[in-house]
Amino acid sequence: MQDDYSYFQDEEFRTSIAAYERMLTTGEPVELDAETLTDIAEFYAMQQRDEDACHCIEYALSFYPDSIDPQIFLARRQMFLGHQKEAWDIFYKIPDQDDREMIFLRAELEFREEKEELAFAQLMEYYRLLDEEEAADFLYDSIMLLKDYDYLNKALEWAKILHEEYPDYTAALSLLAGIYNAKGQYQKASRIIEEHIEEIPFDVEAWLQLAEAQLWMEHYKEALEAVDYALAICEDDANALLMRANILYDSGDSAQAHLYYTRFLSYYPQDMRATYMDAQSLVDTECYEQAILQLEKMTQAENAVMRGHALSLLAYCHSNLKHEEESLHYRLLAEKEHFNNLGVLFPELYPNEKSRSDGYDSLSYDDLWDDWTDCNEDSHTDEAPF
Repeated sequence: MQDDYSYFQDEEFRTSIAAYERMLTTGEPVELDAETLTDIAEFYAMQQRDEDACHCIEYALSFYPDSIDPQIFLARRQMFLGHQKEAWDIFYKIPDQDDREMIFLRAELEFREEKEELAFAQLMEYYRLLDEEEAADFLYDSIMLLKDYDYLNKALEWAKILHEEYPDYTAALSLLAGIYNAKGQYQKASRIIEEHIEEIPFDVEAWLQLAEAQLWMEHYKEALEAVDYALAICEDDANALLMRANILYDSGDSAQAHLYYTRFLSYYPQDMRATYMDAQSLVDTECYEQAILQLEKMTQAENAVMRGHALSLLAYCHSNLKHEEESLHYRLLAEKEHFNNLGVLFPELYPNEKSRSDGYDSLSYDDLWDDWTDCNEDSHTDEAPF
């Protein structure tokens, strides 16, 4: 799991974004603070709706020109575009340099410049100055940032500090498990949750980390049991729906996987990785026409990974339907993409293409994330998650 979808399912957030979109449509006035408007912009950015995200931030700054949150959003956007100087320029123009979110922004900018030791020291210095009530939350968020940037050894070191210094801070348990999952130490991840589950029986994230560990160990039955506990706590949790879909897909139950991808996409219809995985599930069950409808949504995607894979799978669907002209059309388009899946889907036509699997169905949600990340690091496009 790479994105946290749960916050954007919060009823208060959904009410706010509905009011904002209603204002855009009808002109009905709405009072939203700068933080909420920035959250809405981040939601749009996560959905690859960059134009909508920028418009929302411009709207926020028109009412709250001195607010920190929208300015941090703009700085991070420049950073993701590879415009480091512009990001720093925005950073230094923000008056409150000691705001906790500014501390995180500085660390991100330094990570991008490979000044991680400086960033680590500054984060820990700030943490040590906080009172006990704030310190645990700040350290938790710092660890999440380290994990996002793949500083897993440092993240693990600090997570152990968090657990030792704040033994009643139970969120540290699922955090530790998440780091072990990211390090590929799945048995350690599962053991942490299993040993402490009586302390955190209603922690959705803990059950999801256990499910992820079991999934990677190919213990599909146990993984499904864990994610079902998460869904029993919150039946519409998007992370849990997506996890269950991925488990079902990887275990070979594509028909059921499609049902859960559909439920997830009802909340996040523009999530391209889930859309692609849903299309693969439909292809597995030979529902090629339905798969084509999903994939056609992706042919104009800005993200090169998704566009190339979608074009490849469209060619495959049309080939299976004996639509040779359409299949050729999409193959030729896919050939032009740096990322494509033609060597896997059409091994006889592309025998020399590099392939990482023996069949198209082994492309997983996490495979797509890896290619997505590689694409963004190489190209510095605005397709990186905000």
